Amino acid sequence: MKKLLIAISIAGLLLAAALYVRYAVRAPAQSAERCLAAINGLTVGKTTEAELLTRDEFQTIERRCFQGYCSYLLDARNTLLSKLHLAPRTSFWAMVSVRDGMVIGVTVSVTRADLTPVTLVQMAKMPSWCTGSPCVKPVPPNRMVPGISVMISNEAPIRNRLQDAVNSACLSRMRGCSSYAELMPITKQLNVNLEAEK
Repeated sequence: MKKLLIAISIAGLLLAAALYVRYAVRAPAQSAERCLAAINGLTVGKTTEAELLTRDEFQTIERRCFQGYCSYLLDARNTLLSKLHLAPRTSFWAMVSVRDGMVIGVTVSVTRADLTPVTLVQMAKMPSWCTGSPCVKPVPPNRMVPGISVMISNEAPIRNRLQDAVNSACLSRMRGCSSYAELMPITKQLNVNLEAEK
């Protein structure tokens, strides 16, 4: 009887450990999906902060403010897989900036340990040197978010399809995703060749 109880206890512990590992592996992808859904359809210069706060994800995020600018940061990373060396360290974050009650910035960024970081930025007014939307620009290492910046207009239809921006499954996949097209499928839809920008 004692041996049976020990065997049941061990089996219970193994099952609990397996369930925890499964949760920890899947959690980053699910978190990234929720983040993308939360920022989908936001329009820089048109969406108000009051509208932003009607979305569940933004009701529990810390609001950080500095000199009149406030931001909401959502993020996800493949912590367990990368610590176990089963996938390169990969992280995703999205930031929404507001000022005077209006959304003034929507940024989505993906970083993989062996790839240059890619940041998608929605803008109310495109830079004068941009000939269209999207506009791609390498960002120097001394900037806050170095890597490759893909700028889109606040009228670009892709702002309503941000679930397609990042392949969230890459955060929970063994070995992750090795190319920009796989990691950030939006670049294919926008006909942006990030390999040429590296």
